[in-house]
Order: sequence, then structure tokens, then C-alpha cells
Amino acid sequence: MPSVTSRWAVAIFTARESLPVLSATVRAAIAACAGRQATIDVLINGNHALAADFADVAATIATGGCSLRVWSIAAPDKAHTWNEYIHRIWDTGGLTFFIDGYARIRPDALAAIERRLDSAPDAMAASGVPTSGRSATRLREAMLRSGGIHGNLYALKASSMELIRNAGFRMPLGLYRTDPMLGAVLCYKLDPARHEWKGGTVVAVADATWDVDGISELSYKKLVAYFKRRLRQAVGTLESRALREHMTIKRLPPQQLPATAQDMINQWLREQPEQARKMFLKDPSCLYAARQLRAPRDWSAAQVAPLLLRTQPSEAVAA
Repeated sequence: MPSVTSRWAVAIFTARESLPVLSATVRAAIAACAGRQATIDVLINGNHALAADFADVAATIATGGCSLRVWSIAAPDKAHTWNEYIHRIWDTGGLTFFIDGYARIRPDALAAIERRLDSAPDAMAASGVPTSGRSATRLREAMLRSGGIHGNLYALKASSMELIRNAGFRMPLGLYRTDPMLGAVLCYKLDPARHEWKGGTVVAVADATWDVDGISELSYKKLVAYFKRRLRQAVGTLESRALREHMTIKRLPPQQLPATAQDMINQWLREQPEQARKMFLKDPSCLYAARQLRAPRDWSAAQVAPLLLRTQPSEAVAA
């Protein structure tokens, strides 16, 4: 086994994955951490049953040099889970990787990202790139040309994590497009009043990628999921416009964003009704999404602290 050369942190975000899919993702992350001391945190939001089941599975996984921790987070929201990890859970000064619960990263993916960041002193973050899926080629080429974050796999330098923590930045609760927001926040170095947009702040790594399961045959449930995704994408369009207003037009810091994405969007709708009207004429799905955002949402679960279900020391156990 290679000698230990660095301390890594790995955060795996999941909510609805099956137990076998999540287990495969965690095992792939452990394999990619070979030769490193690493803390792997599995963050399961809005699904305590999955968290409890995976905590049992965690006891059977050989972790090598890794510590494996399982967290149950009450609010079913990725942005909230990201906030909890940054401000409550993260406890290492090393490079930090973020992985989606269904993405099985390849064995050399994390080391490739580390090498790229070591060669880019001005970069604050790096992202892997997709290699499968209908739009993978186009997206990969765009990311390698212009940078950007892909939520399936990216990393932040320790200095970037500390900057986010110290600034008090939290993603608005209920945010759909968490990755573009984080990319924008970093490209402005969390202070648009002092820093112009710098695209090289987030670099893409051609050798860092992952595998996901293919799409099975069409079904009623998949059709329903497709239309729900279309609605979320319309919400994402509204989020992007509201974020642009806040950071690019007003030059305000991201830590002054409203606490929820719903409030962020509704603020923009009130302040820029003519822009909103033009958007709705161009894309009626955005009008439908805006109307859905009028209903209040209960965020009381976001006040509950994360629950640690299992921590596994690096010396345990056989598979």
C-alpha cells in the first residue's frame, strides 16, 4: 500500500438512493482514497430509514485508512445538508471532495483532482467531468474550456472551505441549482464589491470522472419524475436570474442572500417585474414555477442538528 501523503475529507450526499447504490458509491470513494488518511462523511437527508440501514452496512465495509461516519439530517434538502457539512461537520484542514450518492467515482479521480489543484495555485476549486449520458460530451468540452462545477464530483481547497466558513455563507434553503451558485460565489471570491468575476477560480479535470447506472425502460413513475424535473429546472432559471441580480448587478456578498431560495426568487420578482414578465412570455414554465413558489414551506426540520449514527475508525473491519 502507498504511504500516507495527505489528509482528505470526502462528503457523500444522498437522499433517495437505494442501499446497494449508496454502498457501491461509498466503496468506490474508499478505493479512491487508497494511500491517504481520509474522513468520509455520508450525509443522508430526509430519509432516516436509509440512514439507519446504511449505518448497519457501514459496519461491514472495509475502510482501509479511512474513517467512515454516517449522518442523518432531518430536512430533505441538499442545500441545507451542504450548509450543515460546511459549518457543523467538516473538521479537517485538507482537500475536501463532494460526491453525489449515485456516482461511483473511478479509482484515480480524487488523486487527479489533487494534482490539478497543486498545479493551479490561484484556483479555489476543481471539478470532475462526465463521460456518459446524452449531453456528457458537450458538457465536458464546455467545462474543460471554461471551468465550472459538476455536482457529481468536485473539490474545494482547505483555504476555500475556511473562507466560506469565516464569511458565514450558507446556501439558501430549497435551492435547486446548488452547483452553479457555489461556482459563482467562488468566482467572485465571496465579495463581488471587491473582486471581478474570475473564471479560472474553478478548474475542470479531464482525468477525474465517475460511473452511474443507465436509465431503464420508460414507466409512469419516470414520466412523473421527468415533469417534476422540468419544473425544478424552471425554478433553477428563476434562481439564476435572482442570483445574478444580487451578485452581479447589486454587487452584494452571497452571505446577504435571503435564507431561502423561495424568498430570493420572490424578492427578484417584486423588484424586477418587467424582467419577470419577459421571462414568462419566453418560457411559460417559469410562470408556473413562480406561482408554485407563493405557498409557504415549513423549514422547522432545518433547525434539528445532524445525528451521527456511526463512526468507524480506520483500523476496522473486514468486508
